[in-house]
Amino acid sequence: MALISPTEVAMQYGISATQLRQWRRRGIGPEYFQFTARTVSYADDYLRDWFNDPENAGLLAEDPPADGQASCRDGRVRRSRRRDDR
Repeated sequence: MALISPTEVAMQYGISATQLRQWRRRGIGPEYFQFTARTVSYADDYLRDWFNDPENAGLLAEDPPADGQASCRDGRVRRSRRRDDR
């Protein structure tokens, strides 16, 4: 069983590391291993099974929030300041 990082999962399966983190916080998504507070890994076998399971298609089809704000790479959202907000 090979363990891979959330970044590698994102590259292999086309899902963002941010989405994986949100799923972990909600208690859904593929099974993962957390060795320390900052170290999360996924088993390649479990990932393959999870992403191929038709029951998970609804999670994979979720659209990001359409609130007009762009997300940053690290998952935080930055709001642009308009001149009338100053």
